[in-house]
Formats: sequence, structure tokens, C-alpha cells
Amino acid sequence: MGKEKKKYQSTENLSTFHLTPAKRVYYALGDFGYNFMYYWLSTYLMIYYTDTIGISAATVSVMMLVVRIFDAFNDPIIGSLADRTNSRWGRYRPWFLIGAIAMATFIVLTFAASPDWSYTIRLMWMWGIYLLLTVASTCSNMPYGALNGCITPDSEDRAKVSGLRMMFANVSSMITVIIAVPLIRAFSTDGSVSNARGYFWAVLITCLLGIPTMIVCCMKTKEVVTPPPTQESIPLKAQMESLTKNKPVAILIVGQLILGCVIYGRAAMLAYYWQYNAGDAGYATTYGWVSLIAAIFGTGWLGNKLFSHLKHKGKVCAILNFITAVAYFLMYFVTAPSILFWILTFIGSMSFYAYMGIHFGAIGDAVDYGEYVSGVRCDGFLSAIVSVANKAGGAIMPAVGAAVLAAMNYVANGVQSTEVLNAINWFITLIPAIISAINGIFYLMYPISTEKHKEIMSELIRRRQ
Repeated sequence: MGKEKKKYQSTENLSTFHLTPAKRVYYALGDFGYNFMYYWLSTYLMIYYTDTIGISAATVSVMMLVVRIFDAFNDPIIGSLADRTNSRWGRYRPWFLIGAIAMATFIVLTFAASPDWSYTIRLMWMWGIYLLLTVASTCSNMPYGALNGCITPDSEDRAKVSGLRMMFANVSSMITVIIAVPLIRAFSTDGSVSNARGYFWAVLITCLLGIPTMIVCCMKTKEVVTPPPTQESIPLKAQMESLTKNKPVAILIVGQLILGCVIYGRAAMLAYYWQYNAGDAGYATTYGWVSLIAAIFGTGWLGNKLFSHLKHKGKVCAILNFITAVAYFLMYFVTAPSILFWILTFIGSMSFYAYMGIHFGAIGDAVDYGEYVSGVRCDGFLSAIVSVANKAGGAIMPAVGAAVLAAMNYVANGVQSTEVLNAINWFITLIPAIISAINGIFYLMYPISTEKHKEIMSELIRRRQ
């Protein structure tokens, strides 16, 4: 018989462990690289398919929705497999590293399509590569999210590292927004923002720069909170109890759904907004700079300031969602490039990005609660369930937006009707304002304060002993 493989176990003292500033930076680098590359899909994928590759908005809408539905089933499966992985690198880092490399490859291939191909080949390429990209993205981002609750047991520590993570994520996203249009134009054969060659080289350069940060994150990050030594397996019943008896996770699922709707729904429509409502695609660069500064203030100051005062992640998330809702609502009445539009963009972005930092810091606490009520630790499974909600929102809102544009007879690279322009404006202002306000109401019911989490961790440490 072969020698039984030793189970990976942390030797850190969970009662006293805290992350060093360097360890926080190493972990945050993972989201920097991911969003530096993935934001091409969030912002430019839909307009790339409709205006560059020549595929109808209705067809793109169907593809996005169908693939995301598939992803809803794919996420929990990969999360459960990661929970059951045993390697010298822990449970999640092997998945994260392999998934990151595969994701970067498929992002480049996504933007390698040519409008000169036959329509059938273009459709097959779009469906096939996007499906593979979705799986690779799950294999990378889901284990990375699960690591958030494993690298430290302290709730306040998680809030700090999640704030830094979101700062890095949003800074890298806005850097992509800032450089995207200039890069596309620089490599285009005709200097336009809808040239296939320009897209390909811009995306390739971005991915070559982004992937090293994810590799550094994987090499320098360590799992500290590991399953109890007695957890030799994860019974399906106990795994489901960690979800069904977990009120914090239920609220975070709603939060992730709405977060996905807001961030991806707006991102998909903003490319249309700059080109048709504001009249200049170059305003995307200005938006990137404003949002970049807002992200730094939001995740580096506002979120942490509110949390240090309230000591309750749910209440902080509620306040930040209400601020975001007001800013987006008022934005409906102004148009870029007015000064008031940029002021409201700054306020809305600052509060929204601050909310993202606190929200993601709460996922690890909810995993602790799941172990508290079920007796098994399922970071990957619970993170995947929450991630599915985010992806559902990210699929639903862009798909609905594409369907609405198609129904209103959107004309690629043409003059748009008043109805189309109004619909685009609704998708970046009033709709995200309404659902952000609803999100804030749900977070008022979040049950885990900092003090409550300390009680939960004390019990989990006692059980390990």
C-alpha cells in the first residue's frame, strides 16, 4: 500500500495571529491582476462583439445569459472540489494559479476574433472561447475569494485586507479604463476605437502585465485558518447545513447579486454612454481617473473609517449603499462632461468601492459562522455560492441591457434614437440607484458584529483544542 498523504494543517496560533502589512499587499495583488485583465470583459466585451465583430446585440445577450446560467452550476462544483483538495500548497492556491494562467490565455483569445471570418465561425468562436473563459475565471477567482477567510482568523484584520484588496482591484480596473482607448487607437490600423487589431494588441499587453501579479500572490500567500483536524471529509448534509442555517451568507448572496448587477450592468453600458450620450469615447479615460481616485479614498479611508466607528459590517454596508443610491439617482439629471456629473461619479464610486471592501471582508466571517453551526469548514463551497450570485447579477443586467437595446433598434456605429439614449442613461443611473437602495435595506439585517464574531472564533478555537 502507498503511504497516505499528510493532510495540510496550519501551525499558527489562531488566538493571536494577525497579518503583516506585506502579507496584505501580497494577497491584494491577486485581485489587482485579475481585474486588470478581466475589466476588458466587463466594459468592452459587449460593444466589441456588436460594433467590431458584427454580431447582433440580441445574440450577444443570449450568449451571455446562457453561459452564466451554466456558470451558476459550475461554481459550487469547483468550490466543493477545492474544499476537498489536499496539497502541500493547501486547498485553494493550486486552483488559483492554474486558473489564472488559463483565464489570461482565454481573455486574449476572446479578443483575437476577426470580423473577416464567416458569421458562423465568429459565432462558434464567441460561444466556445467565452465558455472556456468562464470556467477558467471560476477556477481562479473562486479559490482566491475562499482564501480571504483562510489567511487570517480576525474579523477586523479581514476588513483591512479586503479594503486593500478592493483598492487594488478598483485601481487596476480604472487603470485599464484609462489606458484602454489610447491603446486600442495606438494599435488600430485606422486609429478608431472599434478596430479588431487594436483590441487584440491592447488586451495582449494588458494580460502580459497582469498575470505576474497573480503568480506573486499565489507564491506569497499562506492558508492559516484550516479545517479542524477531525474534519477528514465533508458530508453533503453538513455542507448544506453550513449554507441553509447561515443567515449571514443569505444576506451576502443578495448583496453579491445586486453588486454584480450594479458594477457589470453599468460597466457594459458606460462604453455606449461615452460614445453616444456624451459624444466622445475618450471620456472613458476621464471616468477612469475620477473613479481611480474615488476607489483609493473609498477603500483606503471611508470604509475603514465607518467600520472602526460602528464595528458592524452590515450597518457599514447599508450606509454605503444608501450613499451610492443617492449619487446615482442625481446623476440621471446631468450629462457628461458637466462638472456635477464628475462630482457625482466620484461620490458614487467612493461609496460603492468602500462597500465592496467591507462586503468581501464579511465572507470569511460568514464561513466561520457556517462552521459554527454545521461543524465543517467549507470556504470554497460558501464562497462559490456567494460568487454565483455576483456572476448572476453580472450576467442578468448586461443581458437585459443588450436585449433592451436590440428591442429599441440600436444601430451599431450609427445615430441612436432618443429611446435608445434614454435607456442607456437609465442603466447607468436610475436602475443601479434603485437596486442599491434595496441592497442597503437587506444589510440592516446582517447579524454578525465584531463582538459576535469574537465569540464565534473563540468557540471554533476551543473545538480545535
